[in-house]
Amino acid sequence: MNENERMAIEWQCARLANNYANRLDAYDYPGFLELFSDDAILNMLGREYAGKAAIAAWLDGREADMVCRHLVTNVTTDVIDERHATGFNYTISYRVRGWRGREPALFEAPTFLVEYRSVFVRGSSGWLFARRGVSAALAGEEQMRLLRPDANGGS
Repeated sequence: MNENERMAIEWQCARLANNYANRLDAYDYPGFLELFSDDAILNMLGREYAGKAAIAAWLDGREADMVCRHLVTNVTTDVIDERHATGFNYTISYRVRGWRGREPALFEAPTFLVEYRSVFVRGSSGWLFARRGVSAALAGEEQMRLLRPDANGGS
């Protein structure tokens, strides 16, 4: 693989990380699920969802009236070969309940700073997430309660 091919893979995987945030924030669940391989695993803050059906069930459990914006930064991709790569990024999450459809929402402090660790695979339609792990680096008070092992639900 030459340098241009490696850089193209890095760019495509970075775009995937950004599309993950944009589609989640837009409640574009069909588009969000297109970013994952059929057997993908999403580990959301210690709760694992295996396969698109399980990821879709997690999406259905999200608050429907929340304005949410994920700001993605520090994106890095390590290309393994033409079909495999790994990646990392930070994301700051802003969330305000009860304002979706009535934007602009009242501005509140970010609720999370999370770290994403990803495994990418090249499928027939392009690069996809094979595995996406989300862990909290910083969390607000309410989110800290949700992160306790005995808490129900998720982010």
